[in-house]
Amino acid sequence: MSIEPLEDEFGDIIQKARNGLGLTIKQVSDVSGLSVSILEGMESYRHKPSEKEAGTVAAVLGLNPGRLYAIASGSWHPQGCPPGMMSDVVAITGTVGSYKVNGYILYDSEAGEAVIFDTANDSKAVLQNLQARGLRLRYVFITHCHSDHTGGLREIISATRAEVYIPAGEPSAGISDSMKVRECTVTDGMEFRVGRHNVKAVSTPGHTYGSTCYITEDYCFSGDTLFAGSVGKSNSSDGYRTQLRAVMNRVLSLSNEVRIFPGHGPATTVAEELGHNPFF
Repeated sequence: MSIEPLEDEFGDIIQKARNGLGLTIKQVSDVSGLSVSILEGMESYRHKPSEKEAGTVAAVLGLNPGRLYAIASGSWHPQGCPPGMMSDVVAITGTVGSYKVNGYILYDSEAGEAVIFDTANDSKAVLQNLQARGLRLRYVFITHCHSDHTGGLREIISATRAEVYIPAGEPSAGISDSMKVRECTVTDGMEFRVGRHNVKAVSTPGHTYGSTCYITEDYCFSGDTLFAGSVGKSNSSDGYRTQLRAVMNRVLSLSNEVRIFPGHGPATTVAEELGHNPFF
């Protein structure tokens, strides 16, 4: 079985950290002693860093040097259980052009009920999987309202009439304007019961103002808040700091065995991220 690549490699990580701190490449160069051309090469993947270079830039950007170099050298990949192997989670991987995006169905086969977390921009795959398992979709939970995570929402709602929950602080998905469905606001701490699963909304702002993770006893559906070995791009320097605090305090404080299903890239676990994510 092929290994799903990380959403972010070395260049993405250092660029996100630099932008999150509000630093220019010239400022990082002045502090680190690395040339602007080397730093630009790192961010654009033209220059593969040595361990010393990775450690130098990590120190300036507040990243963990050993973890950063492990990603740069390709020596780490999460060992979390792939979503396809989970008995009650189905991973839907859609595309926007050539860019992959994940959505997830969580279900209880005995109750015949399901929820989805984002749409993977692929309503056909979502509906086919629900039909194949004989599931009634009760809720659609949106982690944030970027179009790659909401594409196909109208088609899903038209076919299922499920209730849609949009995080507070996010723009409306606009489906209630033309369809008689419930488009509701989800706020921090709200809980929902679907079969044997209890789903809790946990506010994790930073990537967007309303970004929200959805947590069960065993899983965290993190949207673009947290990726394997990285985080989503923050909306501002303040948002960057807020996002890192939220992830550390509200996601990585969960049990080590909790599996994390992100909006892009491979699944991971709390233990993997505590041990290998260079942002923490």
